[in-house]
Amino acid sequence: MIEFIPQLPESRVATTARFRRERRLPIPGEVSGAVGLRVGAQDVIARAYPPKIRRALSLTRVIGVNEAEVPKRLLKQVGDPVEAREIIIAKPINFGTARLVYKAPEAGQIAAIQGSWMILDIYDTPLEVLALYRGNIVSVTPRMGAVIEAQGALIQGAWGSGKDAVGVIKWFSKTAEGILDAEDLEADTRGTILVAGRGITRAALVRADELRAAGIVAGSLLPELRTLAGSLRVPVMVTEGFGEIPMSAPVFELLNALNGKEAAISAHYEPRGRHAARPELFVPLVVSRMQQSDQVAEADRPQVKGGAVVRGTAAPNLGRVGILPNDFLLQWIATDAGTQLPGVHVEWNDSPGTRETVPWTNLELIG
Repeated sequence: MIEFIPQLPESRVATTARFRRERRLPIPGEVSGAVGLRVGAQDVIARAYPPKIRRALSLTRVIGVNEAEVPKRLLKQVGDPVEAREIIIAKPINFGTARLVYKAPEAGQIAAIQGSWMILDIYDTPLEVLALYRGNIVSVTPRMGAVIEAQGALIQGAWGSGKDAVGVIKWFSKTAEGILDAEDLEADTRGTILVAGRGITRAALVRADELRAAGIVAGSLLPELRTLAGSLRVPVMVTEGFGEIPMSAPVFELLNALNGKEAAISAHYEPRGRHAARPELFVPLVVSRMQQSDQVAEADRPQVKGGAVVRGTAAPNLGRVGILPNDFLLQWIATDAGTQLPGVHVEWNDSPGTRETVPWTNLELIG
C-alpha cells in the first residue's frame, strides 16, 4: 500500500465552470481593454504591428533640403506612427504658394532620424488578439494583453492543432462512434464548429477548411493526419488522443446538450512549461446567471477521492471512463519490464461491477 497519493492531471468537462485565461500578444503592442470591462468573444483587446521591412531614406534627396533644415521641416518625430500616404516632411515652394512633400509609402513607424537620414519601419499585417472568452477583464499587462474571467460550459481536450475561432456547435454524429466524412459537409458548414464522435477523414478535414468551418472537435485523429490538421486554417481539437478512439461519454453527452450554441474553440496545445495550455471549447453562460468574482465558484474542480470520475490516458484503456472505488488504495504493481509502478483499482463504466488494476500515471480526473 502507498500512503502518499500524488495528484492526477485533470480534464475539465463541466456544464458550469469559472476560470481565467490570459490573452496575450507575441510581441509588444497596444492593449485596448481595461480592468472591469465586459468583452465579447470577437472584441479586439490587443493589437501589435510587426515590422515587415526597415527602409533608410535620405531626406535631403527625397525633398531637396539641406541637413540643417531637416528638423524644422519634419512633421513627424522619432517613435511616431505614420499611416500610408501620410506626410512626413514638407517644404514650401513657388514663394510659399505650394509645398513639396514626402509621404509614407505604407503604414509604419519612424524608428530613427540621424542628420538627414531617416529609418522607417514598414508594418506587416497587424496582429490582433480577440477576447475569445466572453467575460470580464480582471487584469491587464501593459503592451502585452489581459486576463479574462469567464463562466460557462468548458470541455478540455488532449491535443489541438493551434489557432482559435468562434462559431456555432454543429453535431454530425448521433453516437460516440461516428466518423465525419467529406460527403457530410454542405455549404452551411461555414462558421460552424463541427463535432464528430470517433474521428474525421482526411477528405473531411480538407473539405471543412475549404468551406471555412470555424473549428473541428473529434474524439480522436489518425496519427498520419496530424501534420495536415496543423497546416489548416481551421482549428482542430481532439478530446481523447490519436488513433480510432470513440469520444468519452461525459464529453459526448455535454457536447450533445450544447448543440446549436455559440462557442469559442482554442486549439492551442502546449504540454509543459510556463505557458502550458490544453485545447478547449467554451460556451458562455447568459449574463443573468453569472456570479460575481468574489463568490464561490459554481462548479468545484475534481478531487482525488473515492467516487471520483477518471479517464484512461494510455492503451489499452485510452478514452475509457470509470470511477475510483470508495475504498481505493494505491499499491505497487509489476510491469513487463520488471519495474514497479503505483496502481489503483478502477471500476470502468463499460464493465460495471468489475475492477481492473490500472497504473496511476495512466489516469486523469475528468469533470
